[in-house]
Amino acid sequence: MDARNLSSYRIAHIVGARPQFVKLKPLVVAIERLGGVNWVAHTGQHYDSQMNASFWDELGFAPDYHGIWNERNTDLSALVAALREARVHAVVVYGDTDSTVLGAQAALELGIPFAHAEAGLRSFNDAMPEERNRVWVDHRALWLWAPTEVAMDHIRSEDLDRGAPWVVNTGDLMFDAFPKLPLAEAQRASVLVTIHRNTNVDEPERIRRIEAALDGLVGDFDVLWPRHPRHRAAGLQSVRVADCAPLSRPEIVDALYRAQFVITDSGGLQKEAFFAGRRAIVLRDETEWTELVDAGWTVLISPDSPDLEGAIRAQLRNWAQIGHSEPPMLYGNGCAADAMATSLAQGLWDLSQS
Repeated sequence: MDARNLSSYRIAHIVGARPQFVKLKPLVVAIERLGGVNWVAHTGQHYDSQMNASFWDELGFAPDYHGIWNERNTDLSALVAALREARVHAVVVYGDTDSTVLGAQAALELGIPFAHAEAGLRSFNDAMPEERNRVWVDHRALWLWAPTEVAMDHIRSEDLDRGAPWVVNTGDLMFDAFPKLPLAEAQRASVLVTIHRNTNVDEPERIRRIEAALDGLVGDFDVLWPRHPRHRAAGLQSVRVADCAPLSRPEIVDALYRAQFVITDSGGLQKEAFFAGRRAIVLRDETEWTELVDAGWTVLISPDSPDLEGAIRAQLRNWAQIGHSEPPMLYGNGCAADAMATSLAQGLWDLSQS
């Protein structure tokens, strides 16, 4: 046992939402390279087969534990029991979902040290459940792995920076996981849309306004809009944008590279659009990925804009005039998982010596 490997350690990963499945694979592989053993718990938060089972097929492995999610909650005691039986040495939680908090709560109950991948993100909107989740987890995690220098600044401003190996700017796991294809300009006017956030979908007037604005783009743009189960449950009322089922991981990546622009309310997809060299309109009043706004690759447009279609069209015209350009390096060098595995190994070594 030494600070350079994980050969004596068993690492648990708690995931439950589609973006977390994407982030999981690179770190699992990196931990295996250092000799560690992985144990994966799926909380069941994403229950739809197209949002869940297909991802495990694509990842090439299955979770060791599968919880039952009921109305955005699950049985904490069942996860605690499974973790206790697995006899893990550390827990990794990802992002800012309810599953992130659940995993942290289970680790805290058992006294298992845990790491937060994607630490330090802040939208500074306390009304967002994601904001409350990420702040709560950051203030309790032993390891904080920041994806950007902006996130590191937030960690420092909250007096959470304990230095390496506990707090590290690792780069972004999603950048590690994203398929790197040659970046090229789209051949025709096309827009990929994803809308899933509760603040949009669960507000009837707001989602109707979004649907009307996107209907208005049809004719000038090919609009591909895979509907999220939450949106489908609320009712689809678009009259011009064709219905589309959720896409698999390879399908969404292919759609990103084929689209000219992206319209989304997703934190993950606005980054993946950037990785694919596509600019994104985010239908929110704020974003945790402020560096994308500063770099001009993401523009925030309020879904409550009086002329939402007009605001979207104006932005798309501006970007069409700019044309294709290569995105800057904002999220590390594609080796975030290796940096995280090394941080785990060094931290566990330090704990074993104390």
